[in-house]
Amino acid sequence: MRQALLLPCVLLLALVAACRSEPAAPPAAAADELPILPIGGDFTLTNQDAQPFELASLRGKVVLVFFGYTMCPDACPTTLSKLSAAYARLTDDERGRVKAIYISIDPERDTPTVMKEHLTYFGVDAVGLTGTPEDTARVARQFGAHFERSSEPTAAGYLMSHTVSIFGLDARGQTRLLIDYEANVDTVVRSIRQLLAAA
Repeated sequence: MRQALLLPCVLLLALVAACRSEPAAPPAAAADELPILPIGGDFTLTNQDAQPFELASLRGKVVLVFFGYTMCPDACPTTLSKLSAAYARLTDDERGRVKAIYISIDPERDTPTVMKEHLTYFGVDAVGLTGTPEDTARVARQFGAHFERSSEPTAAGYLMSHTVSIFGLDARGQTRLLIDYEANVDTVVRSIRQLLAAA
């Protein structure tokens, strides 16, 4: 008898789960749990459509900023894949309030056209930015990010060492947290929701 009752309950739970159109958002963290970090600030670079792009144009959205380059063999594709997986776990409303900014530290090779094609391989709503070496270095300094061209030759020509954290900005453009490269997808999702709560 107990088995007979258990089976309909299991089926009911499976049906309820199947009818969910999007993942439910857990209670968000309070805004005052996140400090305002003394890094970041507005800047203008060139987007993947070869147009000037101002960070200030994203006011009202949570912004995830990271530095990298398209020929990166490991950290950058891993970060983009992790962000893609995190986006897939957000609700439709949450996704509409989050934007990723991918700033190339290799403007010599990462033209707007290259950035545009590269971003098509990942399921994340991102803007690819590039600029002169001087502009890129200035923006990196604003965020306390570092990068350096390797002198060791490789099959790709050269590699770049660089900061691999994601800088999380709230809807006012303030840097509120750093998402470590080692963070798993659950941690990234939780961090995004903390930023949304601070918006």
